Amino acid sequence: MDRVPRSRCRKRLSRRQLLTTAGAGVAGAALSRLAPWETGVAPAQIKGTTLRILTWSHFVPAYDTAFDKFVAEWGQANGVNARVDHIPIDQLPTRIASELSAGAGHDIFQMNGQIQTTLYYKNMVDVSDICEKLGKQYGGWIPMAKNVAVVDGGWHGLPEFYIAQPLLWRTDLFGEYGLKAPSTWEDLRQAAKIGKAKGHACGMAVSHCNDSNHNWRAVFYAFGVKETDPSGKEPTWDSKELREAMRFSKALYEEGMTSEVLSWDNVSDNRYLASGVAVWIHDAISAIRSIQDSNPKLYASVNIGCDGLEPRGAAGRAAVVDPTILAIWKFSKNQETAKAFLEHYGNNVQFSLVESKGYNLPYLKGWYKKPMPGVGDDPKVAKMQDWDKVAYVFGSPGPATAPAAEVLSTFVVPDMLTRYVRGEDLESAIKWGMDQIRNIYAKYK
Repeated sequence: MDRVPRSRCRKRLSRRQLLTTAGAGVAGAALSRLAPWETGVAPAQIKGTTLRILTWSHFVPAYDTAFDKFVAEWGQANGVNARVDHIPIDQLPTRIASELSAGAGHDIFQMNGQIQTTLYYKNMVDVSDICEKLGKQYGGWIPMAKNVAVVDGGWHGLPEFYIAQPLLWRTDLFGEYGLKAPSTWEDLRQAAKIGKAKGHACGMAVSHCNDSNHNWRAVFYAFGVKETDPSGKEPTWDSKELREAMRFSKALYEEGMTSEVLSWDNVSDNRYLASGVAVWIHDAISAIRSIQDSNPKLYASVNIGCDGLEPRGAAGRAAVVDPTILAIWKFSKNQETAKAFLEHYGNNVQFSLVESKGYNLPYLKGWYKKPMPGVGDDPKVAKMQDWDKVAYVFGSPGPATAPAAEVLSTFVVPDMLTRYVRGEDLESAIKWGMDQIRNIYAKYK
């Protein structure tokens, strides 16, 4: 995976100074009752506490190193014993469920890709104070933020960042084949068909991994498929648009891919691009960051996205992303400490953008002023400064509800497509998928 240079964050919070005026005793007592986001600095009462944070193992490993240092420095500045634990992304949902069952574990935990706020929100601390303050300070939140963090009018998680999944295509091979820059999924299908015949197939996982979930949703949404009604309560997958998208997807698989994609994991497409074989893939920019130093010639030949950011299907453009949020367990004994850290981290979007080399894209609108830190000064990823205009999350056009999250986490969509590409009749494959989806939604009514 990626090994990119990092610059360490030097910013440290000042320790809270004791009041020395005549009214210090009364004022200090009153101030100590204020929450961290009301005082503007970490409150004195967090000194001597601990903070345990659970996150994924970032696909830009240098970011984990920088984040761990960021957390440690904040802890040292505020007298907090702070530590981060990283686990593989696929293990996060199980770990979250086990911590809730045990009523013990980390203070702050991350949801990544599989967002289950609507399932767990009653066990998550309301952080509306922090989110509303950050929104006012940085120009508001893009709509996706509320989709993944707000339930019943309250913010139950801090929108951390989202992961764009752009088209990554070989300009040299497109030129060799006499092809124009891709603008539609049909353009990509034709490029993959020609490329496969010349030993350069394309690749998108059709398997149980996050890549498969978001990539095929990008195709389906572009063809006009809607998962639910706007309320998120009623599934609306079963449509002529779904059938059109399924037929296209099977043709793309048969003409432009190999059967290897049926067993790919979340890093297989990265390896495929790095091998020099792929004519294109659809994945996060970690796929090119991993070759930036090791294979600069290949890196130079890979373009990110297209003029409209994402390919157009029969209906329009759609970039389905992986959202992440940070939440605090109600069973945490260090809630004030956790809130103080979340506000500090939420105010440091520049750190996140720069240290991740543009991988971590923000939810706060104010950070989309060009040039964006870590993005706008790099021509390779400059298009991503407009990604907020096309970004979707699962469950669209409804919010990321508990049933939508279960449809995602049980890989119904890639399984439905797998049945079809392996020879099952279209209507039979769709019926199987719709039965799974309807049964899931019925459980939550």
